[in-house]
Amino acid sequence: MIAARSSADNVVPFQPLWRPAVTLDGCSVRRGSRVVLREIACTIPARAITAVVGPSGAGKSTFLGVLNGLIPSLGGAVEVTGLGRLDQPAVLREHRRRTATIFQEHALIDRLTAMENVLLGLADRRHPLSLMPWPVEHRRHAAEALARVGLLSRAHDRAGRLSGGERQRVGFARALVRRPRLLLADEPFSAVDPALVRHLGDVLRRAVAADGVTLVIVLHQIELARAVADRILGLAEGRMRFIGAPDEFGAAEQARLFRPNRRPKEKEECHA
Repeated sequence: MIAARSSADNVVPFQPLWRPAVTLDGCSVRRGSRVVLREIACTIPARAITAVVGPSGAGKSTFLGVLNGLIPSLGGAVEVTGLGRLDQPAVLREHRRRTATIFQEHALIDRLTAMENVLLGLADRRHPLSLMPWPVEHRRHAAEALARVGLLSRAHDRAGRLSGGERQRVGFARALVRRPRLLLADEPFSAVDPALVRHLGDVLRRAVAADGVTLVIVLHQIELARAVADRILGLAEGRMRFIGAPDEFGAAEQARLFRPNRRPKEKEECHA
């Protein structure tokens, strides 16, 4: 279990002093005849951890896709503080450069080493047709990222030879090597041994506290979300049903979010 938040962890009070990193205003997403997200309006506080929770099919992964600009919104607006709206191509390009994602299924290339997979996190920083070796600075950053997740000793092992938990940790390193301003994580602990959850949770919290990263993390473990997050967003049936501090997300709020009489939804695809 990740260590619970403490006053020492959060130097800046929750509200109203935190500045927004990203603001969504009336955002909807439709796939075919199905509306996946319905008029989402919320802010993502900067330099903080926001946990997104909700039942399967609620739209959580799609929500991450909207935040990183991979999934366009139908109507409404997504605005990044200091950059502008994501419907402007130049703003979208810069926002994507500043954003990294930790995928639930780690998405590694098995024939490449752990180091080479981490370096792919910097692929947009060099010409796509370049045959030159990776710059020394990039390799140093990749080694540092692997060290942060405790895998430097496996840097030259092929990803296909790593365990599921090790592969997920390489996915963490690949995101961290980008030194992102916005870090998105889609159930990143699903393939990790419980003994490593605390360590990787501490890695993410240090990225927020020391590096000024804004973290949005989808979690299915409610107690974990309440322990690690500064803010919780609750999604159900594509609607934002809860926005508040962890200590406000009590049993009654959880019961409303996960109440069993909601009609079943087919499992959402992961597009984040």
